[in-house]
Amino acid sequence: MDIIIVVHTEFGFVHNHEIIYNKMATEGVSKGVPNLVKIANKYEAKITFAVMPEVAKSFPKDINHEIGLHIHAGWEEFRSGEFTYHVGDRYLRDHCNQSSSSTVLRGYPYNEQLDMIQTGIDYLYDIFEEKPTTFVAGRWSIDNNTVKALTKTRMERDCSAPAHAKSSYYDWSKLPRICMPYHPDEYDYQKRGNDPLLIIPISQMFPKGIVSPEIVPLVGLSWMKACFIEYINQNIPIFHICLHSPCMTDPFFISVMDEFLHFISTYHDIHFKFASEIQEYNPVNPSTSFSPYAPKIFETVAHIIQKSIYGW
Repeated sequence: MDIIIVVHTEFGFVHNHEIIYNKMATEGVSKGVPNLVKIANKYEAKITFAVMPEVAKSFPKDINHEIGLHIHAGWEEFRSGEFTYHVGDRYLRDHCNQSSSSTVLRGYPYNEQLDMIQTGIDYLYDIFEEKPTTFVAGRWSIDNNTVKALTKTRMERDCSAPAHAKSSYYDWSKLPRICMPYHPDEYDYQKRGNDPLLIIPISQMFPKGIVSPEIVPLVGLSWMKACFIEYINQNIPIFHICLHSPCMTDPFFISVMDEFLHFISTYHDIHFKFASEIQEYNPVNPSTSFSPYAPKIFETVAHIIQKSIYGW
């Protein structure tokens, strides 16, 4: 099984197990990145850091992992409890034509999406002296125009898909929960086609939820381990973990990531790879398997009750 770890690299800090994307919290990059690299090196794991242009100059030097591009369009204020923060990218806002302040990338016309993506590529090349070939859309939001723009700029991989999920700002509902990498159709990014771009969906737990340390406060680590077992027992060829770099400034999430990678590393035939190394696999027929989750039900329910009572 191939394992990829894709990191949305951005500013922020953690409060009560929740990421607050404060633009002043540069430690989300300057500390979060090396903290994760330290864990990855213990298990010889490879990390693909999808970097927002606005954070590129804060990215630590001499990080021998992969650089991708992370685009947050627009500029909007959000609130979480006592905190307010902005979603968007200052660099792109200053250097691109954006006809609205919306943070939903799919809402922008093709030419504006192309401008943001190409500007991001060029800026990261100036900073890192290498062209990013892996893309992640902020808020998981892409459409057919995004795929067209990614193909035009010769991006090779997209890691934006929370398979089988839908919200007001993204739609991946046509994909099965356990979804293999695929080349999209020119007219429907959720269907297989002949586009050279390879979409690599994020692995999904049962019944829903992306595989990420950030979801552990909600469901517990045992449920995420059960998801890995569900995949590996069916010989699913890839397992895609995603996270945001600010979570790696928090001792709880650092511990979770360390324990999860240790758990994965105890299995045979595990291969950590960069997103750029992933190719389309031979067809597989995955199905929902309840058996890995069944022993974890009481533990997970207890975790949820504990969180509702104590807030952690």
